[in-house]
Amino acid sequence: MNWKGWVLLLIGGILLLSGALTGNGPGKFSLAFGGKGTGFGDKPVWHTERIPVEVPAFLNASTFGGSITVNSHDRNEILIRVRVRKGGSHLEADEDAPVHVSITDSPNGVEITAKPERDGWLRSGPAVSVSYDILVPAETKIRATTSGGSVSAFDIAHNVSLITSGGPVTVERVTGEVLARTSGGPINARDITGNLTARTSGGGIHVVNARGKLSARTSGGPIRLDGVSGAVEGRTSGGPIDARVRYVEDHLTLSTSGGSITAKLPRNQGMDIRASGSSVRSRLDDLTGDITSNSIHGSVHGGGIPVELKTSGGSVQIEYSD
Repeated sequence: MNWKGWVLLLIGGILLLSGALTGNGPGKFSLAFGGKGTGFGDKPVWHTERIPVEVPAFLNASTFGGSITVNSHDRNEILIRVRVRKGGSHLEADEDAPVHVSITDSPNGVEITAKPERDGWLRSGPAVSVSYDILVPAETKIRATTSGGSVSAFDIAHNVSLITSGGPVTVERVTGEVLARTSGGPINARDITGNLTARTSGGGIHVVNARGKLSARTSGGPIRLDGVSGAVEGRTSGGPIDARVRYVEDHLTLSTSGGSITAKLPRNQGMDIRASGSSVRSRLDDLTGDITSNSIHGSVHGGGIPVELKTSGGSVQIEYSD
């Protein structure tokens, strides 16, 4: 190789190391801010993008087959790292991929979508999925949807909507309204200040430290509510319910067709209690009313807020939480 060849090789190496090499068109790559070893632990990052935004901001992210994880940071920008998995292996930043990733930005938000490239009516070749690891300002409204993986959000000071057709949902430390929905996995929520709606057809629901209107429904698993306050509804067709309620607003409704109910209620609140099951036991020392071995129609502290505990296939146990 002559001296000109060595110079060109050196320049190319510098460009690669500085992250300045980019490509155009669907399925191409970008090393503008990422590359192998950036995010996702030791898994390669296929594409990285930084977009300045004004707060409060928004993020709409959708993908297929992969996961979406959203965290907050202290910058007024949205950082998106895209990972592509093809045939069981993650692609490097310098590899073509049979996907089309579209990122559209505006002054206060970003929309990102991923779709597989198709040949005619059918996609050929190894299975492909696209995952995102995203950092946003805390005051960002989140909507994240995936058809085949997990979806999660952490440390967000705005409304959050997380939807997946085939995996778990995790949401923690959010101030705002939360929608968590999955057709094929569990839901875990922790430290939520705002209304929370949790829906799953194929897993359990676990909520810890939530304040606001709470509606938790599952067709195929248990419900555990630990340290919740507000108007609370928990319904399942296929498992037990365990609830520790700090404060009740408006109503408390727990119902299951296939398990037992354990309810730990706040002391010193007036409540009207209706409970039924194969057996019903109360440890409320000031409960008065019509009490039998399989039902309770009674009240505490003069009555007030309606509490309904109903199971068709198990027992009910009621006590105070402290």
